[in-house]
Order: sequence, then C-alpha cells, then structure tokens
Amino acid sequence: MIPNINKAIDLVKELKLTTSHHPWEIQHGILANGIDYKISDPRGKEVNALDFLLHGTNTEWYPIPGGIVREDENGYPYFIEKEKGLEADIHLNLFLGEFSTIGVNLDSTTVLTNLGNEYPLRKALERAMLYTSPPKWKENKEEPTWALTTFSRYLRQSSWKNIKGEEVSLESILSFANELEIGFGSCMGTHVMEGIATAVINYIRKTGIPPDKFKSPWQEAYQKLELGISRVKEHQRKDGSIPRLWFKANLIPRNLREVKLALEQLIGITFLKPREILYPTGHTLDWLVPYLPAKILSQDWVVRAVEITAQTIVKHFNKLSKEVSPLTHAAHALKVYRDKANK
Repeated sequence: MIPNINKAIDLVKELKLTTSHHPWEIQHGILANGIDYKISDPRGKEVNALDFLLHGTNTEWYPIPGGIVREDENGYPYFIEKEKGLEADIHLNLFLGEFSTIGVNLDSTTVLTNLGNEYPLRKALERAMLYTSPPKWKENKEEPTWALTTFSRYLRQSSWKNIKGEEVSLESILSFANELEIGFGSCMGTHVMEGIATAVINYIRKTGIPPDKFKSPWQEAYQKLELGISRVKEHQRKDGSIPRLWFKANLIPRNLREVKLALEQLIGITFLKPREILYPTGHTLDWLVPYLPAKILSQDWVVRAVEITAQTIVKHFNKLSKEVSPLTHAAHALKVYRDKANK
C-alpha cells in the first residue's frame, strides 16, 4: 500500500464544512466522503450534507429564498445556477453528474422544491435530458462533462427528443466532446476528460465491446483518452506531480488562457507549492484512476503521482483545508485508487 494514502483519506473526512458554504463546496465534500458526510447547521448541529442540499435549503434562514432546488412550470425540479453568490450548478448538470459519481439512486432519492413539492431525483434527470442540445452547447462553448457522466450512468434509453423535438443521444454528446481541443474546459480540461472516460467505461460495461473493436464516436473517444495519458506521462515532474499544462504537445503557451495557466503555475510553484501540486495532480488523477486498468495503476508514473498527492495532503492539510475543490477531488482519486488496488 502506498504510504500516507489512508491517512490522507482520513484527514479529508475531517473537512469542516457548514450549511453556509457554497452548495458546490458541500457537494465536493460529499464527493470525497460519500453520502454519509455531515456538515454543521447554524446551531452547530450536524446534518447530513446530501439531505441538506436536496431538502434543507428551502428554509427561512437560508440566504436564497426558496432554496437551491427550483421547480419549473411543467413540474420538473432543477438546481439553480447562481444566486446571491451561492453557486450551485456552476456548470451545466454539475450536481447530477457528481451525484452519479457517488452512486446516488435517482428513484429512491427525492428533492424538495421551492414550491414545497417533493419529487424523485430522476425527474431532475428527465428535465436535463429535455434541455440537452449539443449544437447549442457548441455555439455557447458549454462543457459537456456532467451530461456525459450523468447520462452514461443513468440513462435507460440510447436516444430521446429534447424540448424542441430534436433527436439527442449519448453518442451525439460524446461526438461534441471529442471535437473539443484537449485541455478545453474547467480545471485544466480534466473534467471533460473525466466525462469522456466515464462514458467509455460504462459503454464497455454495458456492451462488452473492447476498445480495439470500437466504432465512431467511441473510437475517437478512446484515442483522445490515450492521447491524454501520453501527455500526462510526458509532462509529469520528477516528484510525480502533474503540471497545469499537462494537456499540451509542448509547454509553450499559445493563447491567453494558456498564458494565464502558465503564470498561475509559476506563481503556485514559487509561493503556494502544496496547492500547486494538489490542484492539477489531484484533478488529473480523478479522471485517470477510474479509467485506467489495475495493471496500469501499478506502473511507476501512476504510483508516483498518487504518492505525491497523498504526501501533500498529509503534510499540508491545515493549509489546504480551505481549498475544497482541489482537496476533495484528490481525496476521491485516492479512494478510487485504493479500492481498485485492493481488489
């Protein structure tokens, strides 16, 4: 077993979040610690974090009147994007996607809307399907990550019609993701890779078709993942950490976004090294580890990345405790790694 991995996972269990934290931060705490994770309410009482997000924000003291779960004119529940600075679905389908990652049951799990109605969470999935439009996402430069993670895990059908009567399928969403330049999207493009990897994992599980028998768009998805793996290995540092510009053919920035990433990386390595190690390395591992087979997980380059991630959390947890997203994605990757390695 890799040194520090259990200790790092246990430390993140001690992450102290409250009901006043942003909903997306609470959701990240659940990602790392599971559906039993608890947070503190205004009275200091511990409450279940998942139950709070789904049922507990429609209350008098919460800063957003009606809470974060809304109900549209057709009786479909959905999570608000942003109001009064309290981000919920800061990315399209974020909550549903992350709930799918931790295995939330859509039929037995319910949400309470601003109108006081309680619905199965599956109705939120049905609404997401109705508003899925890859051509529109392409036009608006939307990120398809959480649609891929949600639909590839939860869908009961391969295609459907959206609210405009347009034909939509998981494959059309995957085709859109394949067209995106590697590195596109939030957190250095790691989430788009996570979405593609999740779709491919579930495609293999459902069909039994191996990658060497893939046809379009699955073949292109597999090739993109393999390219991503080769880029990570190429740019990995000697200490095992992974840089922000992991996705590039070379480390020379080509546009303003990449210049910004390069500057943030330089500043981070110089002044904020623990965070700079954890943020890109943890996020990269969080798409790699669920995708890679066990025999690859034992290879030196993966082991070194896991080791530096666990070591950084253990040595610098107090400094990193406010870095909710980097910390929780890293912890989730470590948990998945440990579970796969122990099988």
